[in-house]
Amino acid sequence: MLIFLATLICFLLIFPYNETVQRFDLPKIGVASKETIIAPFTFDILRSPEELERERRRAMDRVLLVMSYDSSASVEASQRLTAIAAALKAPDEPNDSLRNGAARQLLSRELSAKAVETLRQKPRLIDEASNQLSLLMERGMASALLYSSNEELSELRSKYNVPFSTNLHYSQRLVTVMRGDEERNIAVSDVPVREVALEQLIAGLKRERRFNDGELETIYELLYVCVRPNLRVNTTLTQERKAAAAAAVLEITGKVIKDTEIVRKHQEVTPEVIQRLHSLHTAMDRLGNQEEKRRIDAGNAGQLLLVLIPFLFFAFYVNRFKPALVNNPKKLFALCIIILLQILIIRIVMDFFPNLIEAREMSAATPEYLVPITMASVLCVILFGLQVSMFVGLFISIYFGVVTGFNQYLFLYAFLNSIVAALFNYRLRYRWHFFKAIPPMFLTASVTVAIWQLTGWNFDQFFVNIGYVFGGTLASVFLTMMLSPFFERVFDITTDMTLVELSDMNHPILKRLTIEAAGTYNHSVLVGNLAESAAQAIGANALLARVASYYHDIGKIDKPDYFVENCLGDRNRHNKLSPSMSALIICSHVKEGVDLARRHKLPKVIQDVILQHHGNSSVSFFYVKALEQDPHKQVQEKDFQYPGPVPQTREAAIIMLADSVEAASRSLASSSPKLLRELVKKIIRDKFLSGQLDECNLTLRDLHEITDGFMPVLQGIFHTRIEYPNK
Repeated sequence: MLIFLATLICFLLIFPYNETVQRFDLPKIGVASKETIIAPFTFDILRSPEELERERRRAMDRVLLVMSYDSSASVEASQRLTAIAAALKAPDEPNDSLRNGAARQLLSRELSAKAVETLRQKPRLIDEASNQLSLLMERGMASALLYSSNEELSELRSKYNVPFSTNLHYSQRLVTVMRGDEERNIAVSDVPVREVALEQLIAGLKRERRFNDGELETIYELLYVCVRPNLRVNTTLTQERKAAAAAAVLEITGKVIKDTEIVRKHQEVTPEVIQRLHSLHTAMDRLGNQEEKRRIDAGNAGQLLLVLIPFLFFAFYVNRFKPALVNNPKKLFALCIIILLQILIIRIVMDFFPNLIEAREMSAATPEYLVPITMASVLCVILFGLQVSMFVGLFISIYFGVVTGFNQYLFLYAFLNSIVAALFNYRLRYRWHFFKAIPPMFLTASVTVAIWQLTGWNFDQFFVNIGYVFGGTLASVFLTMMLSPFFERVFDITTDMTLVELSDMNHPILKRLTIEAAGTYNHSVLVGNLAESAAQAIGANALLARVASYYHDIGKIDKPDYFVENCLGDRNRHNKLSPSMSALIICSHVKEGVDLARRHKLPKVIQDVILQHHGNSSVSFFYVKALEQDPHKQVQEKDFQYPGPVPQTREAAIIMLADSVEAASRSLASSSPKLLRELVKKIIRDKFLSGQLDECNLTLRDLHEITDGFMPVLQGIFHTRIEYPNK
């Protein structure tokens, strides 16, 4: 039950649900549209993420640099000029030597001796410098050089012979100057740095011709030491304005009105069309059309129920009619994995071919043929038998038809191919026989395709479809070939192919049996012939009966001389042993056989036969001998019994009977058919009455047919020969 529930959960996760919001397949730019798309409602045209980022960067680049006016710099410049002017007058006050010394120190530090002499001789230059300083500070002077390109920066450095180490790259022509609450935009050229402003000032004075070159140099030198930049870059405010500009860029570039044609069928797809389709998808996600959502959810629920009902019927069939499969968790788990794997393959192919569920005309190419739809049926017929394979094929076909848009043709195509695949892969004995199943599988699928296209009397793409069919057939076969060994080994499932491989007499165990216990080997081969004939008579697995017979006595390899079929002459090792010790050695070959089988990784079904082929019967010869040697009759029969259990399958029971019949027939003085039949009946009756056949599901009719099945082989073994002359 837990395995089926887990399978059901996985099935629900894998199921290809339709999207709750209908989407269009976005075509590529430059190709022709495959369909006409109409706007189902009015929606906004959105910019693509790349376009939106690009527009935001443009908006940020358009924001002007903000420079704040520093009034303290103007005051500081004026005070500095006043101090220099006062220092220039200091020598006229000879009584104040201390003040004179400070003035001389200030002048010598800030101005050259020539400039100091000129200013003392021409005090009017100080008044001119004061006027020009006021004009410069009023217009504003930048703290950093603004340049638009590296070429401009190099040109300015060369022109003014100044490094301009404090600079800022800025591509706009205007800047915003903040002065208190006042804000105005001015040209970049109107906010020069100190060196540029002074050069421009001197050039203007020079054109007025009011001062000679020496006087102009003195004015330049005086202003240079007094001027202080009073326009500083306000980085914080600039970044805030850039962020606000970026945020102001809208995602929307326009609208598409309801019922407007977005793109026409066969129209070339342009970037604008792609942008509108993307916007439509986004709008659908945001709006979530409730009516459409309910309709699609109902469709998903209906499809799911139509698939789950057959699955539940299949689960009921397995639980009711396949108890051996239900009681073996490994096999049941393997069956569920095969079903889920087939469903997953269908889902993967549907994802790779989005047009799988689209309606199409009969003559169109049908990529569904590429789905390896028969893989599950072939695996199941190999691992679990024909009946299970048929039911799995029916379920997978129903699933395939439902998920491809309730396509009854694809259901019929999948079901017919599953039946043929199961029939032609039933009871495969050699792995290369998979290839023998390809022609009938391919022929059946091709005929189905031809008939389908014949109904429309249009054979366009027929050979393309046949190619798809061939590819799907090959995929099914090769997937089965690759997966069957995996399931056999991992889930310990024995197939006819495995049994044929184990029947090879060059197997290491059989090779040892041939050399180290030749009598046991011959006995095993004869038991195999008897078991195979009896299994065929009652419809059991004859191949399993024969192969398991080869290995049923491999536990005798380690002590072959203790078993009568390997004794030569009159030598008998049991003559020196007590009956209980002899019985212990005889019974131990069952356990040792199972251990040897496990070491060689023989299938569990073979190990079970080794364990069950004597049931819990007693070693009667040594038990009777022990009774004869014990006058007090204290011998316990359980000490002379095999560990069991009794045979659980028909094949194990047949091997038990064949083993006893082959051994007992050796003791007959006469090998007439009548005596042989009576011997077989007696052995079967004894096993039946002792309860050895109670759990193997054999009927009385089966026991009668087993007797008939043994007789031809026994008569062949004990046939009479004519006596040849000596010469």
